[in-house]
Amino acid sequence: MKPQGRAHRINCYWPNPLVEGYIIRVHKQFFSNCTVDHEVWVDPPDGTLTALILVPVFLTLAMIALVVWCSKRSDLLA
Repeated sequence: MKPQGRAHRINCYWPNPLVEGYIIRVHKQFFSNCTVDHEVWVDPPDGTLTALILVPVFLTLAMIALVVWCSKRSDLLA
C-alpha cells in the first residue's frame, strides 16, 4: 500500500500541525549547524551552455534519422 493510503487510513492528513511540528523539531535537532551562507549559482559560459543544449538536440535528430533510414532500408530488403 502506498504511504498516502496509509496516511489517509490513520487520518493523518497534510497539512497537519502535529506532523509539521515534528518535522521542525527534527530539523532543528539534526540541522542546527547548517550554514546560512548560500552559494551563488551562475550560468556557465555561452559556449558551454550552447554545447549542452545542442549536443542532445543533434543526437536526437541523428537517432531519428537512423531509425527512418533503417526502416526504409528494411522495406527494400524484404
